Amino acid sequence: MTTNTTAPSGVPVILTGQALRSLRDSGYSLPAALGEVIDNSLEANANHIAVQMDEGTDLNGKRHVHRISFVDDGDGMADEVLQHYPQIGYSTRYMRTDTIGKFGVGAKLAALNFGQRLDVWSRTAGSDPWRHVSFDLEEATDAEAAGQQIVIAPPDGESVPDDLVDLLPEGSGTLVVWSKVDRLEHGRRAKDFDGLRLDVEKELSRIFRVFINDGIDISVNGLSLLPHDPLMTMRGTWAEDVLTKYYTKGDGKDSPYKPDPLDFTAEPIMREEINIGGHSAWLTVTLYPQAVTRSRGSGGDNLAKKLRIVENLGAISFMRMDREISYTNVPRIFPKAVQDPDRFIGIEVAFAPELDDYFGVRNVKRGAEPHDELRDKIKKLLAQAIPEAGNRLDEHWGKAQRKSREHVGEHGAIAEAAAGANRTMPKGRAKGDDADPDQALADLATDVLGDAPEKEKETYVEKHKDLPFVIESVDFPGKQFIDVLHVAGQVIIRINTRHRFYREMWQPLKDIADSAPGARYDREVVRTAQRTIETLTLLIIAYGKAESMNDNPLEQYGELRGHWGMFLESLMTKVKDVL
Repeated sequence: MTTNTTAPSGVPVILTGQALRSLRDSGYSLPAALGEVIDNSLEANANHIAVQMDEGTDLNGKRHVHRISFVDDGDGMADEVLQHYPQIGYSTRYMRTDTIGKFGVGAKLAALNFGQRLDVWSRTAGSDPWRHVSFDLEEATDAEAAGQQIVIAPPDGESVPDDLVDLLPEGSGTLVVWSKVDRLEHGRRAKDFDGLRLDVEKELSRIFRVFINDGIDISVNGLSLLPHDPLMTMRGTWAEDVLTKYYTKGDGKDSPYKPDPLDFTAEPIMREEINIGGHSAWLTVTLYPQAVTRSRGSGGDNLAKKLRIVENLGAISFMRMDREISYTNVPRIFPKAVQDPDRFIGIEVAFAPELDDYFGVRNVKRGAEPHDELRDKIKKLLAQAIPEAGNRLDEHWGKAQRKSREHVGEHGAIAEAAAGANRTMPKGRAKGDDADPDQALADLATDVLGDAPEKEKETYVEKHKDLPFVIESVDFPGKQFIDVLHVAGQVIIRINTRHRFYREMWQPLKDIADSAPGARYDREVVRTAQRTIETLTLLIIAYGKAESMNDNPLEQYGELRGHWGMFLESLMTKVKDVL
């Protein structure tokens, strides 16, 4: 490249208007773009920051966000600084390592990414008038086409729009307005305005969670945000609010997973310092509380969706100076492929700006991916933390399963599913054994629940009285593997937990089926064990159903059941390790 400024054939290095239009496609999400302006407010010592999105209709009748305003009560800007606000590359904190921003491009590119006009009003004291600067991309492009130089005029005294005056602080502060917004029509980035607003609230509450948690007020369209902490270590968070409502007023008010007292703090797994390049980063790993993990298979239900658990699957939060710059998966950094239970694990890496190069931080503070030695150190620590979290999750789910069985028994879910399938099957003809139906279920409740309060036993009976099949694993003497009772059209089956088949085959399979994939066993092994338990249970239910097709099953099959269990016990004692 030559720098001959005298040659008549010389051309500008940059066509400013054209370049700015190209820079409109910087790839910002709306929350990330808004975050750039909020960064400036925080650097200006603001305590209250308000974001206002205004909806309107374009010439074609399509709904869209046409203007976005930001108001803060920070220090404000003097004229000499205010004039430079729209200038790309200018920053009073350029390349500093003790501030959030340092490149001087974020807020400007963010504004252009969504709108074509930027207006800024600011003052440094409540007694001062509001001073104003602006930049309009359409006007700049037209000026350049006419051969004029694109410049930012000195601040003027233009009045704040009437409908924004009420948002202004009484003292110092700044108002930033993005207008001529042309990239936020309905259906483009969200289904509608409410969807867009909710996405903004969700992301900003996580990105700035430390500031919000420490008392900085950030609001969106008048709603002050609660911090959203993916580690679940903070108190007073948005998730805590969701969980409190769920367990006190919602579907979870009678849940066995309701904590007492209501504490939704995650369990710490690891907090380790990582030394790199003469500086430190910190890796924190947590396991969500049992009120969130609940039972296996609940990671995608309505509560999980409200808590945004699904979005957490394998995601790592990268925090730069207490501000999140990335929340995403990092390829091949987990010890194994990301597993479904990993959504209940919170992971955060916090670092100072001195480590920007190691984390691959770009000039717009979006995205982070640790490099080389740093990546290896994080991966090594995660190889310890993720399995440990998985093992503890196994324990959580084991406790949850035991709690669940106290209410519905070990095979309750399968029995309920089998009841649905039974509707289209032939109806049994068994006259029934000589037993009272209510007493038969009450006896079974005692077998399952032991010395539990009578109210729990009554609940058990009520839950099972209308099921065609009731099957439970209980302890009873003898070599019989199963006991079947036919009462008033209901088939009640007891599986003997003392029997060798249950101890050597059923119980070990159940332990594997109850494990979290990726912790002790891979997903295929766990799924095979789960399906095996399902089919073994169904096999026995099918046998009980087959018995019910006989008028007098006890007389016809009673002796057969006894012999079958006895011979199975004998064969398993004498025949093993053949394969």
